[in-house]
Amino acid sequence: MDLRALRYFIYIAEARSFSRAATLLRIAQPALSRQVRKLEIELGVELFLRTGRHLELTEAGAILLQRANSLMQQAQQAADDVRSQARDISGVVALGISPAASELIGPLIMGASSRKNPKIQLNFVEGFSGFIFEKLVQHELALCILHNPPPQLGIETQPLVAEPMFLVGPAAGRGIPPVKSSMKLDGIPLILPNKTHGMRILIDQALGPGGDKLNIAAQVDGFVTTKALVAAGIGYTILPFSAFGRDIENGSLSATRLRHPEIQWTLTLAWNADRRAVRRVEAVKSIIYDEIRNFSGGRKWPGSGATILVGTTPR
Repeated sequence: MDLRALRYFIYIAEARSFSRAATLLRIAQPALSRQVRKLEIELGVELFLRTGRHLELTEAGAILLQRANSLMQQAQQAADDVRSQARDISGVVALGISPAASELIGPLIMGASSRKNPKIQLNFVEGFSGFIFEKLVQHELALCILHNPPPQLGIETQPLVAEPMFLVGPAAGRGIPPVKSSMKLDGIPLILPNKTHGMRILIDQALGPGGDKLNIAAQVDGFVTTKALVAAGIGYTILPFSAFGRDIENGSLSATRLRHPEIQWTLTLAWNADRRAVRRVEAVKSIIYDEIRNFSGGRKWPGSGATILVGTTPR
């Protein structure tokens, strides 16, 4: 398929109008219509339903739009990769990062990259580990900082930090008692992610058959909402310290380290194996390693018991 035709198709699909797309692209509308018609003939399907003055994507058109955006990103990435070899390190690096890590290390990575490689543009994509890992597999991201990624052919990983998990509850006077080390998980209302979420899978694996006895007060796939519900006295949750340390400082939450069972939550850097030779990606990886190492050489990773793992062999 012609990349130019795909680019035109994306503009039309997002504008839902040939005339608006033609204005944005600064080309004549008939020429735009011809390119799309050639694409439809090549694929043997209709891409748009023409309903009066508006356009709607057909089912085939919706599938193509999803794939076309990824193809255009890969084409731009390939061009940037080639250009970057001929000059100073530059270009765009799309970095996926989980919410639990973004607040702590996102600003550090951005600051160090701006100082050391000012021509590299870092694009952060925040999302749960499963979401950003899928984007990495589809080559929509160059790097991911996430927790406990699954093994995947073509994906290399480097563990960064191993954190113990904590039982987290409200501060005093919020309806239910603050967390105590004597609390048992099967005797308290818990607010946890759904069963397909990476953290919930880790928790269920650690608890084994005992996980079926938990009192799940609510299932929430978001740290902000989870912490708000816990602070309001709705229930308790399980999190790494880096995800709630500031809430302990401001007095809105209480916490104690889980001992029975003890659960380790491993922050990991992941990338596609075929990105190893790209200079800007390697430069950002080096910055991430340096910033994590700095926690063991001066800065302190929030919470007791965290172990810095940078320096071990990638897998």
